[in-house]
Amino acid sequence: MATPTDTYELLQFNMIRAHDTFKLGYEKIVTLLADPPQNDIKNFLGYCEAWALSVVDHHDSEELVVFPFLNQKMDFSREEEQHKVIHDTLEKLLAIIQSAKEKPAQFKPDEMRELMVNFKEPLVVHLDEEVEHISADKLREAQFQESEIKTMISQLEAHAKSSGNPFLQVPYMRSHTPPEYKDSWPPMPWFLRKVMIPYMLAKRLFWHD
Repeated sequence: MATPTDTYELLQFNMIRAHDTFKLGYEKIVTLLADPPQNDIKNFLGYCEAWALSVVDHHDSEELVVFPFLNQKMDFSREEEQHKVIHDTLEKLLAIIQSAKEKPAQFKPDEMRELMVNFKEPLVVHLDEEVEHISADKLREAQFQESEIKTMISQLEAHAKSSGNPFLQVPYMRSHTPPEYKDSWPPMPWFLRKVMIPYMLAKRLFWHD
């Protein structure tokens, strides 16, 4: 499926793709926590960590690039408050993961599953409300210019390339992207999409289908 040609649709298109990978990862983690792969706990914990850090990096990019831009003509204070709640839970989750990685025998999947189950509502509500708030119609109503949106998206892509762990977030996102979007999302050069990721980076991902 091709990337939208309407500049006003680009931000929402990219955000929906990212949010869908987080929802898919969340569901996989919660399902597997009901019966963790005992013979592969290390890789399972690595997968959980990849998911959590991907959400953290995504939100960091929004707070550094997207929200300052949108707040010029819109109000994203609700999304910023939602981020605080989400990050508080992610910090607790990452602490559980780190402790379990250090002492796998003491891993308590029920503890992590309870945290994740309680996390679903604030996480999904935020992901869904945010993409609705950045629809093409709302960006037009706020009177953003196409050139302004293009500049912001370019800055967002530049930030994504310079931050995070490319051996973690990129393989995670690609391995959770539906086939119909793999040729258009996430935005990246052909060589990375067709060569580097399938044959090099993907092998570094801790655990995936």
